Amino acid sequence: MRTLSAVALLCVLSTLVFAQNQKRIFLSPKSNITTSEIAEGFAKTCPNVVLTQNEEKADYVLEAAETVRAHEGTTYHKWHFTLMTKDGDVLVTTHPEMHWGSKTKHHFQTVCRFINK
Repeated sequence: MRTLSAVALLCVLSTLVFAQNQKRIFLSPKSNITTSEIAEGFAKTCPNVVLTQNEEKADYVLEAAETVRAHEGTTYHKWHFTLMTKDGDVLVTTHPEMHWGSKTKHHFQTVCRFINK
C-alpha cells in the first residue's frame, strides 16, 4: 500500500513540474506548414511545448514556412522557423537547409533549446 501511495505521489508531482515548464506557441497566420506537422514535431522533440489556437494564452509566436523549389526535375522542400515574442520581436531563426535523414528535426531542436534555456 505504501508503494502505491508513493507512486501516486510521484505521478502528481511530475505532472505539476511538467505543467510549470509547459510553453505555449501560437502558429503565425503567415505559416504555411500545417498545425499537425508542427505539433507532431514538438511532441517528438520538445514535449513541454504545446501549440495553441488562443494567441492570448501563448508565450511565443512561431512562423513556420516551407519553400518549394524545382531544379532539373527534382523538387526540394525546405523549412524555415522564426520564433518571436508576442509583440513580434524575433528571438531565433533557423536556416532553410536540407539535412540528410531529417529535413525538419534541427528546426524543432533549435526552437526547443531556445525556449528551455
